[in-house]
Amino acid sequence: MYNLVVDAGNTSLKMFLFDNGKIAHDLKCREVSDLLPALQSIVQLNKIDRCIVSSVSVPQSEIADIFRPFFPVLEFSHLLKFPIIIRYATPETLGSDRVAAVVGAVVRYPGRNVLVIDSGTAITYDIVTDKGEYLGGNISVGLNTRFRALHNFTGKLPLLQTDKSLDGLFGTNTTEALTIGIQNGMLYEIEGIVKEFARRYNDLLVVFTGGDSIFFENRIKFNNFAEPYLVAFGLNEILEFNV
Repeated sequence: MYNLVVDAGNTSLKMFLFDNGKIAHDLKCREVSDLLPALQSIVQLNKIDRCIVSSVSVPQSEIADIFRPFFPVLEFSHLLKFPIIIRYATPETLGSDRVAAVVGAVVRYPGRNVLVIDSGTAITYDIVTDKGEYLGGNISVGLNTRFRALHNFTGKLPLLQTDKSLDGLFGTNTTEALTIGIQNGMLYEIEGIVKEFARRYNDLLVVFTGGDSIFFENRIKFNNFAEPYLVAFGLNEILEFNV
């Protein structure tokens, strides 16, 4: 029997089938209406034991109602039980993706001070201690959002995207100047934040997740790892914790 994890982010709808704590299948969809047909294409619904739905975009109930006729569905809420201690002052405003990411970090790296950097539409920095206490974090502008913002709010700058081949100090044309400027600006932001957290938390481990995780993992010189599916692991753990 499988656990189904549904993670609706700002750019895509993702589904993960977990078998004994490991990802057996993963799927990505564009529309809510695609979820059930996509799932049925790889697994019989009677082989799914339970499900958790987390969304920071479409209403969770809209997704949950699709699956409820087939198996029990748990919707993410700050009122659930968590395998961490949340010190955030307003847990009701805390994004489910941020909570799931730090839970995933505790599961994957127990007994460590971990800074989770989730880089997608936004980039978030969240700290969880070696005692399993989530203290809080920061939210900044994501990489591709920076590209879109410079295009949308200027008259002549083109809409570009990440270019992994450009990692110099400066550009020699507008395309290079824009691309390197955005990429290095975000890189320096991350390096500065990591440095400050490392000063305050001993033996700090940095875990990158999200769509741009590999890009930054290879450029940050620190004790760090990339875990693209960290949020999914965290959601599966929350589901198990609330059974």
